[in-house]
Amino acid sequence: MHVIDEFEAWAVQATPRLFRHARLLMGDWQLAEDLVQDTLAKMYVNWHRVDLDHNPTGYALQTLFRLFVSRRRRKSSGEIATDLIPETLAGTRIDHELRLDLARALAELKPTERAVVVARYIDDRPVAEVATLLDRSEGWVRTTSSRALARLRHHPQLAPLAAHA
Repeated sequence: MHVIDEFEAWAVQATPRLFRHARLLMGDWQLAEDLVQDTLAKMYVNWHRVDLDHNPTGYALQTLFRLFVSRRRRKSSGEIATDLIPETLAGTRIDHELRLDLARALAELKPTERAVVVARYIDDRPVAEVATLLDRSEGWVRTTSSRALARLRHHPQLAPLAAHA
């Protein structure tokens, strides 16, 4: 298989997962699309170095997280709250109001906190993997996730749920 065809086949398969993560991180559909496009561009440029036997999608997610954090460091937050609801899984019942409340609460976290919460709890990654992903220490990941969860628990729209947990 030709290198371009190989990349294209991988990109078609990986893009939905990358977009779900980008959407959670960015909070905006178009900004998430931009982040995925930038991630795919970086992957394409470096495709010759990617080992397909060792999880190229994981490498892409790492690139996506790092691009997200890097962008947030460079410029002030330009996030816009939205009422768009992400696609639903077939047969899955979703509390749309809760999902919107969670999206709003995530948008109020610092970008690094949001990246940790998404990686740890949405993507269910272990602390060591998140530390590697974000190029931080495991202690930093534990502290940041603890602080971020505390902020989410005390968020006005999510606090009633935390009281019932």
